[in-house]
Amino acid sequence: MKMITDIKRVKIKSRFFVCLWAAASIICMCAIFMFSAKDGERSAEMSDIVTGALFGDAAGSAEPGTTPFWEDMNAVVRKCAHFLIFSALGFCAANTARQLTADKKHIFFISLALGSFYGAADEWHQYFVPDRSCMWQDWLIDTAGAFLGVGVVVLVMRRQARKRKVRRT
Repeated sequence: MKMITDIKRVKIKSRFFVCLWAAASIICMCAIFMFSAKDGERSAEMSDIVTGALFGDAAGSAEPGTTPFWEDMNAVVRKCAHFLIFSALGFCAANTARQLTADKKHIFFISLALGSFYGAADEWHQYFVPDRSCMWQDWLIDTAGAFLGVGVVVLVMRRQARKRKVRRT
């Protein structure tokens, strides 16, 4: 209930930042949805391009997917992509919540819940996309990514609060 009363007190200046961070969160969600909507073949092509750019010389093969090393690195690239985009979502969601309330616990749990819920929805969406799968492990990676993004915001808030406290004394 406190967050609802805090929302009513949002100043005009900070409304801009609420909208800015909310828009950034929505952009992250749209990007996640668009990547998840690609069928298995197109998704694999994208992963092969990134894997080739990062590990092409180390793979020892010009053809994507022809060595066990390539397949392993491709899997790492895919999991890192999940983690990174959900870190961005967690960061943006936490900054949106930060504009609405100063309560670190509310910011942390609401933003993490949003990231985790959207990760579950993303996996469910992939279930219906040809040649894609719904994996609970990917949902855990998504949630861990959101945790990192939210955690960064909360740690920055804690550090800023300590600096303000030191300045006052």
